[in-house]
Amino acid sequence: AFTCPCVRYHPYEASFVAQSNGNYIAIFSARPPFKLNRYRRFEGHGVWGFPIKCSFSLSGRELASGSSDGCIYFYDYKSSRFLRKIEAFKEACTCVAYHPVLPNVIAACGWTGEISVFE
Repeated sequence: AFTCPCVRYHPYEASFVAQSNGNYIAIFSARPPFKLNRYRRFEGHGVWGFPIKCSFSLSGRELASGSSDGCIYFYDYKSSRFLRKIEAFKEACTCVAYHPVLPNVIAACGWTGEISVFE
């Protein structure tokens, strides 16, 4: 019953994730009838009405998400377990993206338009 500001397809599996304004990321099957995985979801970060985006790592093992508290949250895709967070901005972190070649580099954008790159 929540809007989804971001949808991302998994790089290797037949599934996709949807960032929800309910402060979680839901997992769906990418094959019709596109069923919601009711047993797994990624929680801990805040969305609170911001257009928060998420991104898969190159390997598909990690999922990174921005948050309304200005941090980047990292989750293990297989277990949905929270791994770590990085403080990126004082305002909301609206977008995160993994580097297309370097697996340990991630870029993030803040609500004020500021861009940061983390290694």
